[in-house]
Amino acid sequence: MATPTPLPTRADLAKKATRYRLFAGILSWLDRYLSWPLPTRPALELTIPSTTSKTPGVIQLYFFTGTGTLLSPGEDEEQPHAKRPVLINFHGGGFAIGHPLDDARWIAAVLHAHPDAVVVNLRRNIRSPCHGVDAVIWLWEHAGQHRLDRGRFVLCGDSAGGNLCLTVPLRLREEIIKRREHQRESPGIKLAGLIAFYPSTDWSRSRIERDATNPTASRKSMITADMFKFFDESYLMQENLPRKAGTDEIDMAHPYVSPGLADEGLILASYPEHVAIYTCGWDQLLVEGNAFRERLRGFVGVGGLVSVGGMVIEDVIHGFDKRPSFFLGNGARDRLYGDAVRQLEVMWKEQKGKGKGSRGFVSGEG
Repeated sequence: MATPTPLPTRADLAKKATRYRLFAGILSWLDRYLSWPLPTRPALELTIPSTTSKTPGVIQLYFFTGTGTLLSPGEDEEQPHAKRPVLINFHGGGFAIGHPLDDARWIAAVLHAHPDAVVVNLRRNIRSPCHGVDAVIWLWEHAGQHRLDRGRFVLCGDSAGGNLCLTVPLRLREEIIKRREHQRESPGIKLAGLIAFYPSTDWSRSRIERDATNPTASRKSMITADMFKFFDESYLMQENLPRKAGTDEIDMAHPYVSPGLADEGLILASYPEHVAIYTCGWDQLLVEGNAFRERLRGFVGVGGLVSVGGMVIEDVIHGFDKRPSFFLGNGARDRLYGDAVRQLEVMWKEQKGKGKGSRGFVSGEG
């Protein structure tokens, strides 16, 4: 009888993480410092407590602005000024590696098109929807301090961060309901939109099954089978996974893991009016991402969603936009970011000045 392979310890995973983070860090450094134009750097870094998650800890927030400061030239902190639209971004890296600065190119594209905006990027210790909920609630409660427009909160993320972008609204609704029941009050948080780049949406499929849906992906990808195994072992820790109701059986189809399989009623009660999902042609996540985008489009005009944008970026691998381009540029990345910025403009423009009664107001009802 074969001896079962022991599960890796946290120490084992930490050793692997160090190696993979070093490799990813080199690529990110080359993109930020040896690729033109040079992207912006954070204007402010803050650390906030994690309160929703069962795992104690802190969350690091990186604020980016078009001017490099939270004040524009000539502004006075003591004088009234316009509130700024907010993009809350979850970076990728398999829930195990990566850094907020990896998204510097996307952030630069956003701030170039919307110089009045604030982009808040969350560090890699954001590994569950609970941590994302903590960050959203904290930013909502401290919006006045940083002149953030509560009516224009958009969530965004790539890869693992794309998964969080799509699961955080579902978990946020649950948290608001809990707070209302126990405290008789809760924040009524309004989301203006969601933008997900090549997200994982269906964890009920194994990596082998995902590759089978798009055979080109395994031949083109720069992510090895060992790296996928490391990502899965780091994130899918058994003690952290949801269980099927009334049992101890792990539920990989749970909406907080697999948003693409979430119940229609939960999606419509949690998601804002505008959603955009982008996928990569040479990616094992292509089929599930496309399927979720098409499913959401079926709710437009019937279930409450106003628009579902996004598209397939053909002939590119997962995470293609994070590779250093040096002085050559990256046309596919420009198409991706250009379309996403236009989606973002619609999300912010249509929500500006609306009250709490507009779609996307997560009140815990429904």
